[in-house]
Amino acid sequence: MVGCNGSGKDWLAARLALWWATAHYPAKVVITGPTYRQVDDVIFNELRAAYNNAPLTAGLGGRLFQSPRWELDESTFIVGFSTDRPWSLQGFHSPHLLVIVTEAHAMSDDDINALYRLNPETMLMVGNPFATSGPFYASHHEHRHLWNTYAISAFDTPNLQAGRVVVPGMVGPQDVADRAAEWGEDSPLYRGAVLGEFPGELDDALVPLWVARESTQREVEAEGEVVLGCDIARFGKDRTVVIKRQGNLAEMLYKAQGKNLMEVAGWVGRYCDDNKVDVVVVDDTGLGGGVTDRLREVGLGNTRIVAFKGGEKARQNARFANRVTEVWWAMRDWVLDAGKLPNDNGLIGQLASRRYTIQSDKRLMMQSKDKMAQSPDEADALAMTFATRRGGAFKVWV
Repeated sequence: MVGCNGSGKDWLAARLALWWATAHYPAKVVITGPTYRQVDDVIFNELRAAYNNAPLTAGLGGRLFQSPRWELDESTFIVGFSTDRPWSLQGFHSPHLLVIVTEAHAMSDDDINALYRLNPETMLMVGNPFATSGPFYASHHEHRHLWNTYAISAFDTPNLQAGRVVVPGMVGPQDVADRAAEWGEDSPLYRGAVLGEFPGELDDALVPLWVARESTQREVEAEGEVVLGCDIARFGKDRTVVIKRQGNLAEMLYKAQGKNLMEVAGWVGRYCDDNKVDVVVVDDTGLGGGVTDRLREVGLGNTRIVAFKGGEKARQNARFANRVTEVWWAMRDWVLDAGKLPNDNGLIGQLASRRYTIQSDKRLMMQSKDKMAQSPDEADALAMTFATRRGGAFKVWV
């Protein structure tokens, strides 16, 4: 079962576990997932709530332990464990064995194969559609003939059906509207988190969604020049964003709406005074010019200020149609190589949904912002951290 965020997948899985163990005898339920927190704090918390609030608790019988276990007797019980706290699977056999896998999209082939060897009567895998390979993805694609598959969209849930919040805690109309405004309805993130669909990777997207998400989990060291990229907005829906990058590590420092240019210049100046920063790159087109001018007026000590104009001629003019395409492409190669992105959904969605074209003159050109659902403020800020050289060719890996 694949579903959107906040659709009650774990709520349902917990109650299915109780139903199975009390409707069959003898019966065992094994609940597992990639982390102990997901199994105990999420699934078993739901199971405890269902058990304790059942109108016929006495009829359910059994004993609910503090650890992730419910037990009727030695032949009928529910137990939880995780792959980061592996228990021996020996002994988990029963004529009525149900295996429930939560966060199945994050489970490895080896973990799922170990569960297959239990020969369960029924197996339920529950997850989000943010995987492009692995056993969960295969169960909804090349192996779907072996499974009964179910997909839950936000629009299938009670709150969206009613047009208002009738089940607190579930995804609601405002959540969907916010995600549409933030990511755009064509974004892979929107399709996965809201529609519950496995987002197909766009051949002409800058970075595959799975690569961007995987990048946030990399272990890297901060080495070399410290660069701030500043994408400037003022009022309206666009955001002012400041990202710091040092070698292969990028961090989100500042994100705001409705701040005037002097407030932004003051924040950047104070950060540079309090921290080692080698270069500040400011989007100098339009509003950003005011921030550039103010920073130069007050001075940043040893920090170099670079005014970035995306529409200018690229340094590798034979390959890129303009400067913004050049730095975005450098950002792309950094992500594909070894860069670690901050875990920011706006940034990830922009990288996975912005497209590029190859013009008739063979030069690369980024999709116009006017054709995007939202301004790619976060990605613009990161891209500008690759515009730091004083001159000469810009290094691009292809």
